[in-house]
Amino acid sequence: MLIRGFQPFSLIDYPGKISCIVFTGNCNLRCPYCHNPSLVFDPESQPEYPLPEFWDFLARRQGRLDGVVISGGEPTLQQGLAQFIAQIKGMGFMVKLDTNGTHPKTIEDIHQLCGIDYLAIDYKAPAEKYSSTVFSAPGMSAMVQESISYAVKNEIAMEIRTTVHRSLLSADDIRQMREELNEIGAGLWYLQQFNNTALDLLDESLTRQETYTDHELVMFAEQVGGQTFARGLNGTLLKHRSIVRGESQNQLQT
Repeated sequence: MLIRGFQPFSLIDYPGKISCIVFTGNCNLRCPYCHNPSLVFDPESQPEYPLPEFWDFLARRQGRLDGVVISGGEPTLQQGLAQFIAQIKGMGFMVKLDTNGTHPKTIEDIHQLCGIDYLAIDYKAPAEKYSSTVFSAPGMSAMVQESISYAVKNEIAMEIRTTVHRSLLSADDIRQMREELNEIGAGLWYLQQFNNTALDLLDESLTRQETYTDHELVMFAEQVGGQTFARGLNGTLLKHRSIVRGESQNQLQT
């Protein structure tokens, strides 16, 4: 288990919890809007955070931090991930796993060994255009759906996330994705606004292309129904009726 980045404190990455964040290297997808390309293409360029220092940090934060977020890159590519999570949980911390969902067997193994407290899975595109969107081998959408289905059946707290850019996903795509998620029983789905101020993207040309407005993103969430919400908004819709339709403003904007 190699840690390629570490953030000691966060109030926003684990819903309702105070957490720290561990970043792992490597990824099996090539999402154009990825904002950690160094972790994807050249993880060795990022200094390794020593495991003894991490365990010492957690020992000193017992009773002060609620949990640990494991993100990346793609954490499920890491050997020893299940044992790493088991040790964290053995120290009394909750664990949130951020994953692209393409390794359902790993998710199952971790959950059977020690449990996953919260799962955040990226659902990138409708099944028919999944591989072309993330530049991966065919069949990835089926693996992601299997991961989501496993979490649903085992009642793991979960959110599904999709970064939305006009050049990658159409309104019809978003409707199709909601239908696919409904078919496997998935509930909470966040449509995330593309961050055009990100300094380091895998495909920097996206920042020069027009994307959807906050208004359009919120309307998409309303139209597809279910537990679908917009977040990562630019702050221009604070008075829009969608923002207060039974959900907290923070939930829709963080």
